[in-house]
Amino acid sequence: MIGPFFDPALPAEAHALGVGKSFEARFNRNEDHEFSLPFAARGQVIALCDGKFVGRRGIGKGRQLRLGASALAEIGGIRVVVGSIRQQASDPGYFEMLGVDLARVRALVVKSRGHFRAAFDEFFGDDRILEVDVPGLTTPVLARVLWRRIPRPIYPLDPDTSWTAV
Repeated sequence: MIGPFFDPALPAEAHALGVGKSFEARFNRNEDHEFSLPFAARGQVIALCDGKFVGRRGIGKGRQLRLGASALAEIGGIRVVVGSIRQQASDPGYFEMLGVDLARVRALVVKSRGHFRAAFDEFFGDDRILEVDVPGLTTPVLARVLWRRIPRPIYPLDPDTSWTAV
């Protein structure tokens, strides 16, 4: 299981098709960023919702949360939650609102720097969490980012940078 993935066009298409319909799931069709390359595969619409729920864990607990028009699609045996509002996986509700029983999920892939821990600790303890750093906008390894238009030297990119108060 993967999610939530941001791609407004995909859940809009899934809502137009309806639950149970097969379609060519085209991800990142309207993106032009180097970290959001297009991907397409045959998929099926499993569930649909408006993406509104009240958070029950972590930083979203008790708050009205929104993922916008959302869909649960199955692609090659992998289920993907796709929403039309960009959010990180900070609450189990992003999956549960589409009928996913996280207690039965074998593996869950989320994009989150750390808020996922308080949201999913009832399902996945520290011994079951693998943190992975991949190329993208949220990498904590700043040396991997191709910086443009910033003055150098700059801390922490240049570790030998010195600073003196004026």
